[in-house]
Amino acid sequence: MRRKTFDVLFETSTGLTALVKQPCLWRSGFYFTLSVGFFTGVITNTWFIHHSLGERFAIILATVIILGAALSLYGFLLHGIMETFGALAGDPVGLICLLGYTTLPFLLLTPAALLSAKLGVGGLPLMFVTVGIGLIWMLYLLIKSLEVVYLIDVLRASVTILFSLLLLYIVFLLPIQLGLTILINAVL
Repeated sequence: MRRKTFDVLFETSTGLTALVKQPCLWRSGFYFTLSVGFFTGVITNTWFIHHSLGERFAIILATVIILGAALSLYGFLLHGIMETFGALAGDPVGLICLLGYTTLPFLLLTPAALLSAKLGVGGLPLMFVTVGIGLIWMLYLLIKSLEVVYLIDVLRASVTILFSLLLLYIVFLLPIQLGLTILINAVL
């Protein structure tokens, strides 16, 4: 299991190719829960140290459930976009398996999250940098996983990821941004 994790993170093409050949939904869910759970657990346990253990555990559990549902929906969105773009027929379950492995960088970045949470407000820039590195690494692994699952090139996989992020922005963030802009203009 450690060798597969190393291959996915540092020898990406070999590791992801091996993952496609075998079902890995439960293992992927385990890695997703471990990665996101440790990352958010370290932050919430440091920031909410004065709250009870039950409250901190509830925050971690809610975060993992919400992110797990979001990751699954994002996997189906990517699968639909790939089918629309005329990619080879892919396995949505295999894509979701690989999406779980793309969160592994957050497991490696947990010590940086702990340091930034310990620094308090002064650690927020480090927290943003850590999350940014994790997201960039995650998107890189996602592009590589699209290459493996759908047998396409880097450029097409990158365009697919950017298009899916644009769709998510239009659906979720743009209405909030427009609403806030209208509200601010009405107040001023």
